[in-house]
Amino acid sequence: MKIKSTLTIIILIGSFNLAKSQQIDTKQLLDKINNAVNSISEAKFILHDNYNKISVGEDSTKRKSHSKCFFKKLPTDSLIGYLLASFRNDGYEQVYDGNALLSLTPRNKTLEITEKTMYPNKIKELRSNYFIFPFLKYLNAGLQFYNKDTMLNKIKVSGFELFNGEQCYKIQTGISPNTGKNKVESYIFVSTKSFLPIRNYVYFETIVGQAKEIQVFDYWISDFKPGAIDKKQFTKEVLSSYDRVAKYNPSSEDSKNQLLPIGTIAPDWKLPLLSGQKLKLSDLKGKIVIMDFWYKACAPCQKQMISLQKLHEQFDKEKIVFIGINTIDDPIKDKIELFLKNRNITLVSVFNGKTIENLYKVYASPALFIIDKEGKIVFTIDGYSTTLYEDVTKVIEQHL
Repeated sequence: MKIKSTLTIIILIGSFNLAKSQQIDTKQLLDKINNAVNSISEAKFILHDNYNKISVGEDSTKRKSHSKCFFKKLPTDSLIGYLLASFRNDGYEQVYDGNALLSLTPRNKTLEITEKTMYPNKIKELRSNYFIFPFLKYLNAGLQFYNKDTMLNKIKVSGFELFNGEQCYKIQTGISPNTGKNKVESYIFVSTKSFLPIRNYVYFETIVGQAKEIQVFDYWISDFKPGAIDKKQFTKEVLSSYDRVAKYNPSSEDSKNQLLPIGTIAPDWKLPLLSGQKLKLSDLKGKIVIMDFWYKACAPCQKQMISLQKLHEQFDKEKIVFIGINTIDDPIKDKIELFLKNRNITLVSVFNGKTIENLYKVYASPALFIIDKEGKIVFTIDGYSTTLYEDVTKVIEQHL
């Protein structure tokens, strides 16, 4: 019995010493990471992008992609500081040669050229685009944000974890209290051998009505090989074939975000209701109509729908009609009715809305239109607005 007790004490002491030996000075670790990352001037690697969304009790969405990436330090470049190249498995390709960003879109086989001298601010945006900017340097920039005395308490080394065959420090970033309806956790994995950051894992948990949604963003690098990269890798010649060349034009980009203008008579449409019947816009003449373009995977769309539901409950349904226009989801396969029920959304819902997007010049969701009693567009919003409730209320009251 005495021997057993002695062994227990020895084990406890050993465990204490092991835990103590593994205590990590966060600042020292961040400094080592910074030194390791900055020591690499050129390399190639594969960037993996995994996304998983689970609507508990409804369905799930998964997306996977990967990109072959290359970078080479370019000290003479003050905007980016690197030559860059990225080739995604879906055919989307980007090259930054120090003078211009070359972007090849496979859908229309168009090569878009953004010149550095003409659009330096557009080029600067590459530093926050981890699909082309060196991923380990992107992660290091995020870590070094906390490498100051006033910020070290917002970052924590939560232990060690084996990832992809490599032992890693698991660093939790942006620590903040989770509320009853929202939970956010973000981790960066750093190799204990090389001190290079190799993975970013972000977990979101949200409760909307009776629905619980979980989203996981998981990015990591594999096949990392530091060493000399031929400059030819950062030229137009490495891109796939294309049919046309276009110069980047911010004015044409802006025009894509312009909805059908206020003052226009709203084009008529006829779309199926979830109930199986059909709804025609012209049948609603004499009422104020609020049209909201949305789809399930769009997080801002959900926020907008919740605000519109409050308005739907507030106003006279004989005078005001709120219509959710789903653009891409299949009503059966994607369980639209269950999706709306779990979020307490009772406003009128139609689907197959993609067929009328061009009529209203809708290129992205959410998009909202308010149509007066005469069928004229009197208000639009492109994208989610934090003042949506107040703005829509004001317009409705003006046109009652």
